[in-house]
Amino acid sequence: MYLIDKRTVKVYVFGMPKVSIKKTSSLSAQETFHLVTKLLNNDSDLRKLDPKYSCDFNDSNLTGQAKGSQFKADMSVKSTSQGSEVEIIVDLPFHLALVKGLVEKTLIKKIDEALS
Repeated sequence: MYLIDKRTVKVYVFGMPKVSIKKTSSLSAQETFHLVTKLLNNDSDLRKLDPKYSCDFNDSNLTGQAKGSQFKADMSVKSTSQGSEVEIIVDLPFHLALVKGLVEKTLIKKIDEALS
């Protein structure tokens, strides 16, 4: 809260817009991790969107990060009783909040293709 001219003004600070995607797979966690990292490392569409796009993966923890000039993303793969689950959380800057739905739709499509 800030006091301005003897009035109380409430300031709400929201974090960056986020896209959160969870997909399950009947594949093992290691196989799912391999397929998703392959997609994230080699997808030409992702590279076209941001020339500074880069990925860093931790094979032992089945996690990874992707960074670009316009976004940051975290990825994790966990074992489940049915196989595995991949979760990707993308932080977008405020000026890209309007394309949040497009980012989500595109990532879901690409992950579905990679895991099929």
